[in-house]
Order: sequence, then C-alpha cells, then structure tokens
Amino acid sequence: MYLKTQKVVTLFAGVLICQMVLTGCNPLNMAKEPDNHDQQAAEALLKSTGLSVSTVDDALFKAANAIQEGKMDLAQLYYIKGYELQPNNSALLQKMADLYVQLDKPALAEVSLSLILKQQPNNLKVLEEYGLLLLKERKYQEAKTSLGQVVAKQNSWPAFNGLGIIETVQGNLVEAESAFKKADRILPNSPEILNNLGFALYSEQKYPEALAYYNLALQIDPGFKKALYNYALLQGRLGNYDLAYGAFVKVSTDAEANNNLGYIAMMKGDYAKANHYLQEAITLSPHYYKKANDNLKQLEALEINK
Repeated sequence: MYLKTQKVVTLFAGVLICQMVLTGCNPLNMAKEPDNHDQQAAEALLKSTGLSVSTVDDALFKAANAIQEGKMDLAQLYYIKGYELQPNNSALLQKMADLYVQLDKPALAEVSLSLILKQQPNNLKVLEEYGLLLLKERKYQEAKTSLGQVVAKQNSWPAFNGLGIIETVQGNLVEAESAFKKADRILPNSPEILNNLGFALYSEQKYPEALAYYNLALQIDPGFKKALYNYALLQGRLGNYDLAYGAFVKVSTDAEANNNLGYIAMMKGDYAKANHYLQEAITLSPHYYKKANDNLKQLEALEINK
C-alpha cells in the first residue's frame, strides 16, 4: 500500500468493516482518523476473503461480477484492493462512487468523487454529481458552491434544480424561483421541476402562479404525490377545502386528510371548519385521536383568545 494513500484506504476499508461486522458503529464517524484496531480489522478481513487482484482492470472485472451476483460487500472489497494498486485511477473511483450511491452510502460516495475532483477540478459531470450528492446530505453551502461552478460554465437542469432547492431551503425565494425557471427552460414539462417551481411561488405567496404550475405538473403526471400534496396544501390555504380534501385522500388516509385540513383551517383562523375536520379525523381513526385532540386543544386556546 502506498504510504501517502494510507489514510484514504483505511477510511474506505475501515468504514466498510464497520458496516459489515460491527453493528454498533456509527458511519457518521467516518471523517475521524481511524484507529489502529479499525485498520487491523479491515486488513484482516481483506486477507480472510482470499482476494487476489493483480491489476486495476482485474479488480474492476471481479467487482462487476460480484455486483452481478448481488455480492455488494465483496464488490466493495475488490474496489478497495484496486484502489490500493492505483489510487489515482478516476474510472475506478467513479465505479466506487456509483456503487456507494446505489447502496445509499453517500458519505463514501462523497469521498470517491472528491478524490476524482482533486485530479480533475474542471470535470463538470463529476462536479455536478458531487454537488447533488452534497445536497442529498444537506450540506447546502458546499453543494451550492459546486453546483454554482457547474452552471457558470454550462446550462444544466439538474444543477439549476438543485440550486433552486438550496435557495428554497435557505429562504431565498426569488433566487429559488429564478433557478427553477432556468431548469424548466432547459427541461420543459418535468413534473419534478414544475412542482418545485410551484412550491417556491407558493412560499412567495404567489398563489395563482403556484397553482398553475401544480396543475401543469399533475396534467403530465396525475399520480405525482409531491405535487398532489402541495396542490392540496395550496387549495386548503385558499379555503377550497373540498378540492384540498380530494387531493389529500389520493396521497393519505381519510383520517390524515381530515387532520391536515383541520390544521390548515386552524392556521387560517377558520375555527368552525377546523373543528369539523379535526372531529372527523378522530371519528375515522383512533390513530389520530391524540394528534387531532392536540390540534383541538390548540384550536380551543385560539378561540378563547381571539
């Protein structure tokens, strides 16, 4: 093993050991310096598998076969062995990142992609993938930097959509609207983008515009749950309770729909409607007894103080 890559190899192997063997391990600790015990355990497991990898191509071939057979842990070990042989092989690092994304291990995928970017800082495809991965990990500022670098050099709907999500989360709604509209111009008629744009407009209290985008998203995909839920929220906010209920029941139970409408009506100050829907939620499902009753208590307090 190359001395200069010891820490990264140990990081990959140590976290993999943690996930395969030590159920009490916390993957979030992966950024910490692995101790000698972790390193020794990783090396022991690698040896115990009897892995024989002569070249990086050999590692890639064996990893691909392992993936085809559904042996994901073995594939990870082959990749690590390949990395030991050639730590700067970007094709290998990309394969590692792809596998970690598939296995929902974003922290390890982040390590792989960051190593590629150290060699290829202007690789826009990898930079975009890296930024979207950081977004998934809720590392918003880092994601914003990476995706901003992408859109500075090319028009990319995933990058603009990602930036729109970040701006929405950070409360920069005008910027969010702008980013989503740019994404929509590049990839028209995407229910996901249209829904995101609708939510940004809803958050800006531009209700008619938001409703138009939700309707368009649902025309394209009538079963799109995110858009149905957001459409229901907006109709409830507008006081169109029947329309809101009709959308809510497509993505939830009757009891949940009534509880949601009760809460929305309460927040609007429509206390009679709120009481009706919350009582209905309790009647329909004992599961909602506590939640709806808590909302009723809040409603009673609001009515007393109005």
